[in-house]
Amino acid sequence: MAGTNLNMTMIPAKLKAAKYSTHMVGKWHQGFFDPRYLPINRGFDTSSGFLGGGEDHMTQEAECAIDYWKNDAPDPRNGTYDAYNYGDDLTDIMNNHNVNDPLFIYLPLHNVHAPLQAPDEWLNIYSVNSTCENRRTYQAMVSVADNVTGYLVQLLKKKGMWDNTIIIISADNGGAACGGSNYPLKGCKGSFFEGGVRALAFVNGGLLPESRRGESTDGFIHIADWYTTFCKLAGVDPDDSGTGKFPVDGLDVWPIITGEDEKTQHEDIILGYDFFSRHTGAIIMGDYKLLVGPQPTNCDALVWSPIDYPCTNGTVGPNCDPYCLYDIVNDPTEKKDLSNDNKEMLQKLLEKYNEYSKEPRDMQDQGYHSEGVIPQDPNACKYMAENGGYWRPWKNL
Repeated sequence: MAGTNLNMTMIPAKLKAAKYSTHMVGKWHQGFFDPRYLPINRGFDTSSGFLGGGEDHMTQEAECAIDYWKNDAPDPRNGTYDAYNYGDDLTDIMNNHNVNDPLFIYLPLHNVHAPLQAPDEWLNIYSVNSTCENRRTYQAMVSVADNVTGYLVQLLKKKGMWDNTIIIISADNGGAACGGSNYPLKGCKGSFFEGGVRALAFVNGGLLPESRRGESTDGFIHIADWYTTFCKLAGVDPDDSGTGKFPVDGLDVWPIITGEDEKTQHEDIILGYDFFSRHTGAIIMGDYKLLVGPQPTNCDALVWSPIDYPCTNGTVGPNCDPYCLYDIVNDPTEKKDLSNDNKEMLQKLLEKYNEYSKEPRDMQDQGYHSEGVIPQDPNACKYMAENGGYWRPWKNL
C-alpha cells in the first residue's frame, strides 16, 4: 500500500523528542509495503489495528485477506468487532502507562467507515428503518464510536490524567451520503464541494480553558495544522526542513482554539489537485473557493442531501468542468457559480492553484489496491499467502 514519504517526520516521531509515550490504535492507511512504513517504525511505541484503508469490521478481511496487525506481527484477534478490540488495546495502554510521562494516543477509529456494519446489541438500540436500513446501521456505528471515546475519557480520569489532557476529534473529510447527510451543504466525501471538505472537529479535555467550552470558531483550519499545533503544545520545533524534501505547511491553531486570536492565519488552503487521478482539485482563498474539473456524481455522492438522510434520492449538481467559483462565506451551500460573473477572482485563484500543482509529490505508490486503480504487485499476494492469509510488508525484508 502506498506510504507517506519516509523523508517526512511524522507526529509521533516528533513527540518522542519531548519524551512522549506514543501509541496508535485503529486505522493506519499510511503504507506498509516496506517494514519501514509500519507505525512502530514511524514513531509509535505500540500500534494495533489495520494497515490499509478499510476492512470488514467483523472479520478484518480486506481484498480477500486479513488486514490486522499488532506492532510488528499479525494480530490473531480477527473475528471480533474491531472497535471492541480497540477498547481492550486502550485498556492495556493506560494500565501500562507511567503517569509521570507525557502521553500521545492516535485513535483513528474505523467507525464510521464502509462497510456499514454494527453488532446486534448496538443495532437494537434503534428501530428498524423501512426507508433506509443504512441509516440505522450508521447510527449504531456512531454510538459505538461514542462509547469507545467515552471509555478512553474514563480511563484518563481513572488514571488521574484528565486535567492535563487535550482531546481533539477531527474528521478528515465530509460524510458519505448513503446513511448520513451533509445538509445543508452540497456534496460529500470524494468531492470538493463543502459537504466533502468542510469537516467537523471539536476539542475537549481538562486543559481546554473554561471560557471556551461550548464555543465555536469559523476560522479556516486545515487538518495539516494539527501537526504544528501538537508540536508547539509539546514544546517541539515543528520544522522538518532537515529532511530536504517537503516544508511543513501546517500552522499553530491553538490560539484560535483558546480564543487568544480567532483570526485564521491561512491566506489560502489548497484542498487537492489531480485527486485520485481524476484531474480535479480545489483551492480556498479568502471568501472564495475554486473547484477544477468534474466532481463525482454517483448515488453515493449526491450533491444536495435531504435534511434527514439520503439513500437513493438527492440532487446531482454542476460538475465544474472546467471550473466553479463560489463565495463560501456568503453562499456556503454553493448554489451560485460565480465563474462567469467574477473573472478577476477566477483568474486569481486559478493562478494560485496552478502554482501549487507544480509542487513535487512523492507518495511511493506501491501496494495492493482495487483492480483498475493501481496495478497490483503480485509479490503482495505471494507474501500474504505465505503469512497465513494476513497482509504484511513484502519489500526490503
